[in-house]
Amino acid sequence: MHRLVRRISISAAIIALLFIFCFNLFFSSTFVRSWDEVDFVLAVDRYDLLAMQPHFPGYPYFIAGAKLVHEWVTDPVQSLIIWNAMLALSAAFPITLLARRYIGLVPAVWAAVGVQSLPYLWLMGSRPMSECAGIAVLWWYLWSVRWAADRPKSNARLGTALLLFSVLMGIRLSYFPFGIALVLLLVFQFTSLTDSRNRLRRLVMAIAAAGGAQLIWIGGLIQSEGTLQGFWKLSLAFVSGHFSEWGGGVADSKVPLGTRFVTLIADHLIRDVWFSRSSALAVLYLLLLALMGFGMWRLRGYIRDATADRKFGKWLWVCLAAYGVWVLLGQNIEKPRHIAPIAGPMLLVLYAAALKTAALLNRASGDIRRWKWDKTAAAIYLALAAVIAVQIAVGAQLLKLQAEQKPAVYQLNDYMEALNQPFVLYTWEETRVLRYLKAGYEHRKILTFDYFHSLSQTGARQRIFLTDHVLNGFLQQNANAGSQVIPVAKFVSDDLFDPVYSRITLYEWIGSNELQMEKE
Repeated sequence: MHRLVRRISISAAIIALLFIFCFNLFFSSTFVRSWDEVDFVLAVDRYDLLAMQPHFPGYPYFIAGAKLVHEWVTDPVQSLIIWNAMLALSAAFPITLLARRYIGLVPAVWAAVGVQSLPYLWLMGSRPMSECAGIAVLWWYLWSVRWAADRPKSNARLGTALLLFSVLMGIRLSYFPFGIALVLLLVFQFTSLTDSRNRLRRLVMAIAAAGGAQLIWIGGLIQSEGTLQGFWKLSLAFVSGHFSEWGGGVADSKVPLGTRFVTLIADHLIRDVWFSRSSALAVLYLLLLALMGFGMWRLRGYIRDATADRKFGKWLWVCLAAYGVWVLLGQNIEKPRHIAPIAGPMLLVLYAAALKTAALLNRASGDIRRWKWDKTAAAIYLALAAVIAVQIAVGAQLLKLQAEQKPAVYQLNDYMEALNQPFVLYTWEETRVLRYLKAGYEHRKILTFDYFHSLSQTGARQRIFLTDHVLNGFLQQNANAGSQVIPVAKFVSDDLFDPVYSRITLYEWIGSNELQMEKE
């Protein structure tokens, strides 16, 4: 009977994972919402770093996988999404293998369902972006590190971890803080060997192998660029721009560090990624935490199993903390997707701790005969089931909305296409999407007010429009710019899907030759 229940439970979990995969594909987004998404989509047809197809560092493994899918799927957008979905589904295996060490196979499979059904992660898998693929490979990499730690003398296991870290870097270089786990693994293996000569030789060979694994994709990028010098100049230009101009890090942002921290953790990690702005999910997670806390209080003094992987747990938390600091200081905190890699591992720890607590409660009470469970344990199981069910429901609803709702920049394009009079539209990053859409009107990216003002004075007789992002930039350069425009239209989409360009206000320029320029 227990074997039958076990099989039914595992089968149900597999069906849930396949449902998530299929639903993800069925309601995949057909829109290309942002500058980055345009870069990836164009790269599927023609890979060119200099043309930002995609932007540096090139994401070679992500694009290579999408190109392979593109051999059978005509649409490059769908090729990227299918590749994302396939990798996301595969991540259920390492998640299960990691959790199985602590809570057993059946609970581990359902923990994987819980992580995979997190609505925000689900949403990322249905868009032509590299985060979903990166998070999927991150799970494989974390599992390989733990697998290699089991046998410190195994070259095959260490090689697997080194290779998977190379793949991870070739998909999302910004996930480099997770390389700390690899460093800790090498230190652990070095200290596990007694022969000083052999362990030093093995360490040197491991470092050389790690470098060689990274050179696989870096060498490919250099070859695609043509020369090492050209690749070096391109990489320096991108890194310099990221940290000094447009990357959104602490160096080029006026937002105080404390405000960045609150925004990153409270708004993005908890509200957007974990709860997906669902009140029901927030309540259920709080209930689960309360029940788990109560269960742990009841277990005080109880002899727990000695199977907890404390060493790897510490390594994981160090990596998560390091990545969080990197996002806080070096990434654009306007985009919740940058903090998303932290959510999955933290939720897996939460699910595993809750399931382990429930199992220990049953064992401590002695009520493990058939269906006679401890009441607190039963409440934990019910809360977890409710969390997964609501996550799937919320995720399906958001996925459908994301697939159907036109992004604000698409709405802007429709509005401009309907105008019959001659005009020019000045934008910021929106122009990349408009160019992808093959907009049939004149549009230009503009950054400086002086240049814009000279163009407006010398240009042909035509209406001049600009977006609010352009106007905000102008106001920092000339306070009188705001008095020379009138609002014409507003375009709105859900900022969970479009965190930066979910609201676009279109203005018409009515400035005159008498506009007085501010002197510094």
